Amino acid sequence: MNLVITILILGIIIFIHELGHFLSAKYFNMPVSEFAIGMGPKLFSHETLETTYSIRAIPVGGFVNIEGMEVGSEVEDGFNSKPPLARFIVLFAGVFMNFVLALVIIYGMVVSGGKVIQNEGAFVGNVMEQSKAYNILQKGDEIVEINDREIKKWDDILGVVRENIKKEGDSLNIEVMREGERVALDIEPYFDDERGQPIIGILPEYEVEKYGFVEGFKVTGTTFVEIFAQTLGGLKMLITGKVKADEVSGPVGMIKVVGQASKGGALLLVWLTAMLSVNIGIFNLLPFPALDGGRIVFVILELLGVNVNKKLEERLHMAGMIILIGLILLITMNDVTNLFIRR
Repeated sequence: MNLVITILILGIIIFIHELGHFLSAKYFNMPVSEFAIGMGPKLFSHETLETTYSIRAIPVGGFVNIEGMEVGSEVEDGFNSKPPLARFIVLFAGVFMNFVLALVIIYGMVVSGGKVIQNEGAFVGNVMEQSKAYNILQKGDEIVEINDREIKKWDDILGVVRENIKKEGDSLNIEVMREGERVALDIEPYFDDERGQPIIGILPEYEVEKYGFVEGFKVTGTTFVEIFAQTLGGLKMLITGKVKADEVSGPVGMIKVVGQASKGGALLLVWLTAMLSVNIGIFNLLPFPALDGGRIVFVILELLGVNVNKKLEERLHMAGMIILIGLILLITMNDVTNLFIRR
């Protein structure tokens, strides 16, 4: 099942990316011979007078075959016959669509989910089953005092717990307002290994307020920028060696990532789709030969009036493609190792 979900997520992202190239090429009247999702042998194809639409056997990648990209091509209205600005738009359109997909998903989740507003006071909204406070504290209890310290707001709780709990077995005297009565309770917190601190195991009471139309856009933009920055940060760590190459996951490793995300439900998978769309968009923007970003570099040079030897450019893109295929194979081998050997 995880494999199917992974193929579906990657398929949507790739389709949107290639759709950007396809629609922009059609807008500038560039002939497109094939629009393909996947690589390798064709599983399904539909031919029209101008374009063949196909799904291929290997569910990784895709392509839009725009005529006239080869050196010396004489195809009428071909890619290289168009002005540099038109070619720039066609090359950038795939990345642009990846970013649009992410923005649409984020906006939908922001608007449908709303913003969480914590109620005033220290009201208990939920008690974790694994905590020792389970069946002692109740939803709706207002914590008013801990170890003779007055509690006015939720943030006061953590500081008091840290001050009074130094080791396993230490307990707290907590006073709460419950149905109009003041109730005294003794509760033993537990140590959270991930946070490295003692916690009672309770969550605050909150309300969900829907975002307005404009506010939803603002939050979406801020969230998108944060994801973008995190992706660039991860890329920087990889380049500087702070992240080892064998820790990088490819399409096969995505199966494990999707499996973990699926435990969190459909919304987490949708969120993962948005993040991957941004990641794939940024990857394609890298100024490396054969990638959209590498081709864009040469178009920008042309826009600036720098004459570029087309045969040299084509050789560089070919070399870049060979290197990329090699990297994909290495990452895939690492993914397979992690999935089946290092379990």
